[in-house]
Amino acid sequence: MTPTLQIRAAQPTDATFAASMIYLSMEHLADHLFQQNKDVIEAAIAQLFARDAGRFGYRIAFIAEVEGQHVGLLIASRGDRIDRLNLETAPHLVAVLGLTKALGFIRRGIRLPGGREAYKDEFYVGNLGVLPSMQGRSFGSQLLAYAEKLACENNLKKCSLIVGGYNTNARRLYERIGYQVVETVEAEKAELGYHRMVKVL
Repeated sequence: MTPTLQIRAAQPTDATFAASMIYLSMEHLADHLFQQNKDVIEAAIAQLFARDAGRFGYRIAFIAEVEGQHVGLLIASRGDRIDRLNLETAPHLVAVLGLTKALGFIRRGIRLPGGREAYKDEFYVGNLGVLPSMQGRSFGSQLLAYAEKLACENNLKKCSLIVGGYNTNARRLYERIGYQVVETVEAEKAELGYHRMVKVL
């Protein structure tokens, strides 16, 4: 029998675990934006998370636990708040990375392929991660169901997310629970290409 999953609002003290899940969910994108090795990137993300740094902040994050053990993370927000969250991230990037590296991060972010991540009538799942040892137990699906619950509480009829073009396993999961590809973006660096997916609730 699958243990009961508990989902709660994240706290600054969850920063180390959250950083590992954010890195897991971003994969190649994190490497591209930060231009550092995995350990350095995770340490930076942990600082950003604890500082409540916009897109990386704990106030839009939720921790999934089984019997008190962290197993997964969801970061999600109303689509109409994404631009503001991006702006709120910038000063924290300077504080954590230093001016030169922060400007490099922002420049690479602006130059990413594709258009809007999310629209105002959507609830946007920015990051979703489950510990590799805990995958295959429906925890990812339960976190997405929680995002749908939050969407309804915000009077939104759609959930959306972005999945890397190379991540066929994740895309299949999303399709299985009702998400459909509405846009496919190709990139010069293949690992930066992605599918934008939407589920009508």
